[in-house]
Amino acid sequence: MAENNYVIFKKQYGNIKRPRVKELYINQNGVKIYEKDQSMIINIIVPVEESTKTVQYFEEFNLGEDIQFNIADTGDFECIFRGISPVIDKQSYSSFSITVQEKDPKQD
Repeated sequence: MAENNYVIFKKQYGNIKRPRVKELYINQNGVKIYEKDQSMIINIIVPVEESTKTVQYFEEFNLGEDIQFNIADTGDFECIFRGISPVIDKQSYSSFSITVQEKDPKQD
C-alpha cells in the first residue's frame, strides 16, 4: 500500500511504558478538509463495505482526545477530536464528517 495515496488517522492508547497506535488508512480521494473558525471539518467518503469499520474507528474517540492524521506521508498533524456527524448512507458509499481542532495552531 503506497502511503502517499492515503490519509492515515492515528489513535494512541496504552500507557507510557507501552504506547500503542491504532491506524486507519483512507484513500485521499475520499477525504476533504475545510477550515472553519478555529476548527477543521474533515469530510470522509468511503465505500459502503468499509463504512462500519471506519465509523467505529472514529466513535472510539472521546471528545477532547488527541488524534493525529498524516496526509500523503507529509507528516503528522496533531489535533484534538471534537466530534463526528451522523452517517449518510447511499447505494455505493457512506459519508460523514469529523471535527478536529489543531493542537498548537501556528500564529501568523
